[in-house]
Amino acid sequence: MSPASLLTLGILICFSATSQCQDLNSFLKKHIVQDNDSIVCDEIIKARNIILNNNCKSKNTFIHDTDGHRVKAMCANITKSTKVASDIPFNLTDCILKSESLPPPNCAYNQKNEKGKIYITCENHYPVHFDKFLLSGFGVSWTPAILMVVIPILPSLFL
Repeated sequence: MSPASLLTLGILICFSATSQCQDLNSFLKKHIVQDNDSIVCDEIIKARNIILNNNCKSKNTFIHDTDGHRVKAMCANITKSTKVASDIPFNLTDCILKSESLPPPNCAYNQKNEKGKIYITCENHYPVHFDKFLLSGFGVSWTPAILMVVIPILPSLFL
């Protein structure tokens, strides 16, 4: 295989394997905002030029963490590519592309403020890829259990 072919193959692999090719600065640009920022998805995604293959990104989550200090701390002792979960919930802004959105740079998003534990990939002591978040709070984790207890009791309250 020629050197040019190897270089082309390396570039293609790099674009298909996001976490191995994304660096800290790219992660911060795509996913970190200040703790108390009230952001508008359409505006911040346009300002930061967050697109995927010349298309609007279908979903992007922003983590509210001033300068990314708490997120970076999650990766402090990790050298090899490893997925980790946060011990604490973060305030998040979840941006989901509207079906009637225009192409970049005029992407239009629905947004929702959430709170949840984040899952990221760390490499060489830094976060390089946002994987997902799981919602925190009473409504998400306890609702099924409470319903199983309350529903059988309800009829006896009205008899």
